[in-house]
Amino acid sequence: MRFLTQKLLTLAAIAAPAFAEAETAVPSLADTAATVSDSTDDFQRLSVVPILGYTEETQYQFGAMAIVFFKPEFEGGKASELDLSFYGTSRKQFTSSVSPKFYFLNELISGVVDLHYEDWVGNYFGQGNNPDIDDFYKFDRKTFYFTSLVKTNFGTKQWLKDFRYGMFFEFNKTNIDFNYHYHGNIERPEKTNGWRNGIGYHLSIDARDNTNWARHGYLVQWGHYFYNKEMGDYDYTHQELDVRGYTEFIWNTSMAYGFLWQRVDGNAPFDKLAGSDGLKRFRGVEKNYFYGNQAIFLQMEFRKKLFWRLAGDIFFEGGKTGDYFSDLMRNKWHKSIGFGGRFALNQKENLYARCEFSWVDFKHLGMTMYVRDAF
Repeated sequence: MRFLTQKLLTLAAIAAPAFAEAETAVPSLADTAATVSDSTDDFQRLSVVPILGYTEETQYQFGAMAIVFFKPEFEGGKASELDLSFYGTSRKQFTSSVSPKFYFLNELISGVVDLHYEDWVGNYFGQGNNPDIDDFYKFDRKTFYFTSLVKTNFGTKQWLKDFRYGMFFEFNKTNIDFNYHYHGNIERPEKTNGWRNGIGYHLSIDARDNTNWARHGYLVQWGHYFYNKEMGDYDYTHQELDVRGYTEFIWNTSMAYGFLWQRVDGNAPFDKLAGSDGLKRFRGVEKNYFYGNQAIFLQMEFRKKLFWRLAGDIFFEGGKTGDYFSDLMRNKWHKSIGFGGRFALNQKENLYARCEFSWVDFKHLGMTMYVRDAF
């Protein structure tokens, strides 16, 4: 049985000094964080932290990450960032990424780019909403991808200041090896390798007071992405509606709530279908632990700053998948409750690393490490 309770002592011992980086990298706590500031205006230029942690999916993690901050173009503006990370695990997994987050021309143009490579050993649980956590197919996936989302409010700022529109691009080369000894009930997917290249559009209304830790406002996003054989080896579409709200709560606590709906149509490979990602939407499980052609997630979280650079959170999550809308409505909810601790990598930008424990379906213990909020 996975997520065994005897791992608790190991998890607690590693988690106490460790927090995580984007896409499951794990920086340690504060005494190991190195920050370099501008001596003239106290602007933090750099945050460097080692990656040291443990999760059920990766086992032990070792590596490093750095975040370079660039001064905003105007007072009160948003700071551009450059995220650099690499780490390996005792499960023979390796990942590295270069990810700029930028704002240009007085924030007329904004976006994020991710250049990513990974050699990842994972578990395939089969398609559906009710997987058996002890019945899985081990695989080794080698992936190189480049994604880009560039947005602007050119021509719309005058009548709807929070509205932005933009384009999404993905170039993805993946090879997945399922040649492992296996005696189980699920069948391995038929087609997994090749190019997954896509293009699409993105619309958003972002009225949050901060993009890292929002305490007021809301975010509504719609994305529609097209992958076809003229650009790669697959022919499918991905649609996504993401709605989030933020408000103040008692005792100077902030409350966040989110709704996410995803739909995939066509012959998408299994790792591109709609489902849990284990980091942001339904934390504490492996990616695609449950998935299908459609997925829906509901989330609520309470966040509170404590003292020094420390903060904490308590969260409640629900999610389910289905191949058709009727399946989605009929299928049972997966449920999770959890709590976590946070450490501020950049207090001015409200950028926190977090480590969280969750009780998945009131049966299994999960652990999540990440930089920035889940939603």
